[in-house]
Amino acid sequence: MKIATATSTVSELGPLAQRVYGFVDTQKKILAAGVTKESDWDPLTEFIDADKFKRVGAYLEELTWPDYRKFLTGWMAGGTRFEFTEFQISEVGNSVFQEIEERHWRGEEFIRKNVIAVYKFDDAGKLYHLDIYEQAQDSGDWIKESARAATADA
Repeated sequence: MKIATATSTVSELGPLAQRVYGFVDTQKKILAAGVTKESDWDPLTEFIDADKFKRVGAYLEELTWPDYRKFLTGWMAGGTRFEFTEFQISEVGNSVFQEIEERHWRGEEFIRKNVIAVYKFDDAGKLYHLDIYEQAQDSGDWIKESARAATADA
């Protein structure tokens, strides 16, 4: 096993943290344009290896790229509004760790979560694995249902 350590800080983003920001910015643009179908998420393929991509979510659901698009589309259905604040981002080896506070609104329902997202990249700088760890008093039934629906056929 290789052990990666970080022993210093820098003022500039590393190349993989820049890829994470590109991925997140593209998600924001997609959300702003409005999501009506799974293919609306296709611009994210610039940042990922769609054939190898796997996301492991807060409920231990494992999603391939097609599953993840289905999940995101279900998550946005019904007028979900989403924003987040980043607390820190760290790049170590082929991984980026992003600590954020997420805020989700749907109708009268509001959810706040503390989340750590772990992005893993291949040598070509393509995202192939995304892990989500969260702390929340309530994760939101519509979010859990979207995760269940995305993996129902798997």
